[in-house]
Amino acid sequence: MQRTESPVTPPVVLTIAGSDSGGGAGIQADLKTIEAGGAFGTSAITSVTAQNTTGVQGSHLLPTDDIAAQIRAVREDFDVAAVKTGMLATSEVIELVAERAADLPNLVVDPVMVATSGDRLLAAEAEDAYEALIAEAAAVTPNADEAEVLTGRAIDGPEDAAAAGRDLVAMGADAALVKGGHVAGDDIADVLVTADAVRTYRHDRVDTDATHGSGCTLSAAIATRLARGDDLNDAVASGIGLLARAVRYNLDVGEGPGSVQHTVELRDRAAREETSEAVESVAAALTELKLAPLVPEPGMAVAGATPTRSVPTRSPRSTGASHRRWPGRGRTTASASARSRNWPEVCWRCGKGTPRVGSRSPAGCPTTSGPHWTPSRARSRRWPTVSARRRPRPKRWSSRRSTGATTSRSPSSTPARSAWRGK
Repeated sequence: MQRTESPVTPPVVLTIAGSDSGGGAGIQADLKTIEAGGAFGTSAITSVTAQNTTGVQGSHLLPTDDIAAQIRAVREDFDVAAVKTGMLATSEVIELVAERAADLPNLVVDPVMVATSGDRLLAAEAEDAYEALIAEAAAVTPNADEAEVLTGRAIDGPEDAAAAGRDLVAMGADAALVKGGHVAGDDIADVLVTADAVRTYRHDRVDTDATHGSGCTLSAAIATRLARGDDLNDAVASGIGLLARAVRYNLDVGEGPGSVQHTVELRDRAAREETSEAVESVAAALTELKLAPLVPEPGMAVAGATPTRSVPTRSPRSTGASHRRWPGRGRTTASASARSRNWPEVCWRCGKGTPRVGSRSPAGCPTTSGPHWTPSRARSRRWPTVSARRRPRPKRWSSRRSTGATTSRSPSSTPARSAWRGK
């Protein structure tokens, strides 16, 4: 049987960067992040590096004509919605990209200078060449060390980062995101500076050295969100949130510290169906086990979360968590009560197990010298339902007559229409 095609048209993102043979950073990290973010990744490779999780062993710079040919080939065929740059290596490559920057939409410039391993990826004389490229950028995303080189400012905190960001905006960038991962502290403050506002994004620092590819992943994520139509603030917030999870749930590969997990959001979405099914199975098992008498009056929630989700401030539905409400004793259906009527209960006073009302009961409660105080007996006597773990001390018992008179009685002689008044 021949089926009809059903194509999709994702936005296209172009990354201009170096190749990382270890797969954790560079072009490889960019393409993984772009595809996981719901866009189509294209590339123009500037340099081929021999590197892994332990460091860079070698680098081969492609001729500028070959780099220009790659950019031209992509631009001629694809409707590129966003562009990001990474390792440009030399002033000649930076100038080549800057000459074409006016035609590159949503340009995100990640001024890569040094690899996470400490190996230098940009010639020292090329640092000044970045000013022309920054002037054409929709956003520039240096870490604190790179921002110090670009602006000449020492960065020791968010205030310094904001000042450096203003300098970068003054160079012509629409926005500057100065990342705080290289600044000491228990938390990380990433500062976004635009012409009219300064926003600080704070998040916990993850105790790990597996941050290889973090800068590439963040800039690629921001470019992807811009390509999908997000405004800059939303794109940056989304990218920072993704990177925080990518670092926490990093990939333990290689002999070095490992790399960030570029597809953490994609894996999180893929795990939601399995998590929902697990929650449903737990709720079904609880119902099958006839545990309704142990459920508190308001009911009980069974919740689950995907393995790579750690954003507690969002709603369960948006964070990959799943939950299902299980009714409490006051909401248990007649059929559920009938199925579980022969299960033992716990007396609120003496703490001993006892058969339910209607079955052949042994001796009464030794504490009160009367019947056991159990949930089913409370319902049959119209007493308020109280959690089995709570054993309240009775204050007095009363019977309300139609005349409005109230008479005190002992627990053992309380009539069926009595109401218990406890604390």
